[in-house]
Amino acid sequence: MFTILSIVVMIMVLSMAVFLSVKNFRTEGEHDVKAKVMPRILCVVAVLFFCGLFCRPEMPFRFTFDMLTAVMSMYVPALSIVPEGRIPAYSRTVIGIMSAISLYYILCATRLLTFFPDHVYLAFAAVMAFAFGIFFIFQIWHRIRDVKSVIKSGNVWSFVTLCVDVVYVTFPLVILCLLLSIHSVIPDWHGVSFVLALMVMLEMIAIGLKVLYDSAFVIMHDHERLIVESMKISRTDSGAGGEQRGDDQYKDLYERVVFYFEVSKPYLDGNLTINDVVKVVYSNKVYISKAICHYTGRNFRQFVNYYRVIHSMDLFRNNLELKVTELATKSGFNNLVSYTMAFRLFMNETPSEWCRKERAKILKPKK
Repeated sequence: MFTILSIVVMIMVLSMAVFLSVKNFRTEGEHDVKAKVMPRILCVVAVLFFCGLFCRPEMPFRFTFDMLTAVMSMYVPALSIVPEGRIPAYSRTVIGIMSAISLYYILCATRLLTFFPDHVYLAFAAVMAFAFGIFFIFQIWHRIRDVKSVIKSGNVWSFVTLCVDVVYVTFPLVILCLLLSIHSVIPDWHGVSFVLALMVMLEMIAIGLKVLYDSAFVIMHDHERLIVESMKISRTDSGAGGEQRGDDQYKDLYERVVFYFEVSKPYLDGNLTINDVVKVVYSNKVYISKAICHYTGRNFRQFVNYYRVIHSMDLFRNNLELKVTELATKSGFNNLVSYTMAFRLFMNETPSEWCRKERAKILKPKK
């Protein structure tokens, strides 16, 4: 069963490497250091498992050691706390470690060296986990040591990504602790190693998807992108260049609101409120109102009514038999009075006057 799992892991990591390489090729010049480094690490991970498979795959605790080594190596480009400037150096280190382990397996297969007992591999895994834990704590300390800058730039998103990193790091360490505990109680029970290895493999998949989609949550990356973009507005700085950044960010928010209105047509709901829009575009009432006012000169209610008026005009052009009251109802207005007032505001005439002129305009060429 460890042979099958080794083959699955090799296919999985090679597939991730291919997908990332293709993605980098298609977005040449746009991908970041993390996406550039991950395919190399994945290829070395595949080599590590191939060497382990070629040598002696029936050693379960050595296989778990390989899994933990691979996962902790993949952390380097995946964690948000690792600064991009240090990623190449860190990646060279982990690639060197995995290459050395692969070479050791080959030498053992050629009988130039001998395999260590199971408990030695568990000890290696524990040492590696301890070293990575120290590395993780150091990165957190490096990130928060400048209290002033943290307070200035701190936001919910930074806290969320830090919590995600903690979860990713804690999971394999918990797996290792379980493995060590069970091995100390039942030294000959190797089946648990297979189960725990499957759990670690799931985290390997999650890390690969995390880097592939440049996502913190792995799933719902489209929603995550909207959250990040909305939070950029709340971090708009004042001072030099701050006004331009604010304009760009409000433009993005306004475009998302317009896209939502044009695709989903929420204005057809007579009870639509700005709070309903907040839930969809992942922002708040203040920023949505400012974005709409900045680009249209209207408040939210006028913005909604404008879309309703335009929709009613399209309805009438498609069906000249519709009455004004029907146009109001089908366009999201709760009563004829509000429809007439909104129509007069945008078209400088009443709905009845416009319908009469539009009907004459459309029917005249047909006579």
